[in-house]
Amino acid sequence: MPPSLVRWSIVLLMLVLAAPVAFAEERRAPAKRSGASRKLLRVPGGERLRSDAALAFQKMHAEAHQQGVWLWVVSGHRSRAEQRYLYRLYRKGLGPRAARPGRSNHQRGTAVDVSVGDVSSAAYGWLSANACRFGFRRTVRSEPWHWEYRPKTTPLPKPGHACPDRYRPLPPAPAEVATPSPS
Repeated sequence: MPPSLVRWSIVLLMLVLAAPVAFAEERRAPAKRSGASRKLLRVPGGERLRSDAALAFQKMHAEAHQQGVWLWVVSGHRSRAEQRYLYRLYRKGLGPRAARPGRSNHQRGTAVDVSVGDVSSAAYGWLSANACRFGFRRTVRSEPWHWEYRPKTTPLPKPGHACPDRYRPLPPAPAEVATPSPS
């Protein structure tokens, strides 16, 4: 067999063997999507969130900033590997509580950990009173910093009222003082 024919035979054999691998990606079923884009965008603090959650957070951040409150994200989207690592640390007693990989909304890009200090801080007070207007709510009782973007199931406040915080009761309304009517 002439050398050029051997060379072409090898090239043809490699193409035949590589074709199933090269086109396998096209044959896979498309990933499930929840209607919202899976693209990740950066938010203040440099972390990333799913695009709809990031846009809502950016609006919330801008309004808080106008009122003198700084909302800084310290944890946003996490890959499965990052979540697995944090969960392993938690199980060994070496880190804070972490959800099992696949069960954290950080992996979905809809959960943020905001630097709030504690429940008496200005940042927490502002979030508690306003976050629901942007679709965010606190979902973990022991974590005042953990907020999740759930616009479809987060109730809006009544007109003229603050957002309801299920982990912190609203201050009592001032009692009305009865005034005698002039008669």
